[in-house]
Amino acid sequence: MKKIKTLLASLAIVGMLASTTISCKSGPKDQDIKTQISNILPENISIDVNKGVATLSGEFKDDQSKQETLKAINAIPGVKSVVDNATVKSVEISADATLRTNVDQILKNYPGVTATINDGVVTLTGEFKKTELPKLLQAVNSLKPKKVENQLTLK
Repeated sequence: MKKIKTLLASLAIVGMLASTTISCKSGPKDQDIKTQISNILPENISIDVNKGVATLSGEFKDDQSKQETLKAINAIPGVKSVVDNATVKSVEISADATLRTNVDQILKNYPGVTATINDGVVTLTGEFKKTELPKLLQAVNSLKPKKVENQLTLK
């Protein structure tokens, strides 16, 4: 009887040691990893963690913040890999900005003429030779603005 009690006690100790060793090797739990990642995520980004694989979704404001976040996630203990389903917000270039660049290129050839651009409308100001006006207007109109307002003083 004493041998059986000793054997059972020994088996219980071995079982506890085995379970402790196994649980130590399993690493952080998915929920703990998710909590750590959630603390570093920007707005509009969500995370799911399954067996150490972190799946990212949402929209980052720019590529730099996305890359920094991915680097930080990969540094978290227990993260085996990251599935990146997140996007980066596209940069919108206003039509006025593009029009401004093109008008400025044209005006390099016409000293004394300046332009303001607002909602696709180009307003030309300054002093200009009357004989050169058709050429200038044709060049600006080729950019297809909504309208060209000629407020030039002709000489």
